[in-house]
Amino acid sequence: MSPRMIVAALFLVTTLMPAFAAAQINFPTNGYYVGLGDSVAAGEGNMPVTGGYVFDLYDRGVFGQRQEMGFANAAVRAARTWELLSHQVPQVLCAEPEQRPTVVTITAGANDFFKGDTNISAIAFRVAAAVNALLNNDSGLIASPILDPVTQTPCRRLGGVTILVSNYYSIPHPDPIVGPIIDQALRGFDLALRFWLGLVPVPAGSRLALVDLYHPSQGQQGLVTIERRLGYEAPFDFDAHPTNLGHTFISQQFEAVWRSLN
Repeated sequence: MSPRMIVAALFLVTTLMPAFAAAQINFPTNGYYVGLGDSVAAGEGNMPVTGGYVFDLYDRGVFGQRQEMGFANAAVRAARTWELLSHQVPQVLCAEPEQRPTVVTITAGANDFFKGDTNISAIAFRVAAAVNALLNNDSGLIASPILDPVTQTPCRRLGGVTILVSNYYSIPHPDPIVGPIIDQALRGFDLALRFWLGLVPVPAGSRLALVDLYHPSQGQQGLVTIERRLGYEAPFDFDAHPTNLGHTFISQQFEAVWRSLN
């Protein structure tokens, strides 16, 4: 390439680059959706995981047009309600981005049970405590609020936020002994979660609702990977994550509750 051609090429690159950059429009952010919880919220079971229910709700613009919504999925695989309350919620409250969360979805609790915690009421209580912190952290209603690590003052609660919390879908475990135990735990979690969430004070301008996955999933097939090849090896070796169809089902239940509030 001749020197003249090199100069011409450089001229084109330097003049066209601003045009290419300007083609990507930065829309103002009017909302911010945050997903919290365990591997179900993180998208585990879906192929790919970025098609999980949290991502699907954002991608389909359920809570607002994508270009106008901030988004973060802070859910972590294998997270228990302890991690939700002690790690995920503090990140949400204390980070203080320019646009604070306007919608939060939460699915958490199953890992506590599967890792040996049989106190179902206490598991549901910690989920409700996480919600209470999001809504009331600096209000004086919480005995031990989440503190900013630098200022040691309570991190500011969320305002004007909608928090949607789910129970769990039915898990069709085939073992005649283990299956009923799991189902009893799921039923107990549903009842306990409804009770504890009902005691959380909801400030004016914010909203809190339960998303019922358990009852609508009764009798449905193909929602859980335990029904798929290699999803069940033994009574204590099985995969209880949602399938792609299961994540779609969860997303639809969240959307239905959201629509009912608006």
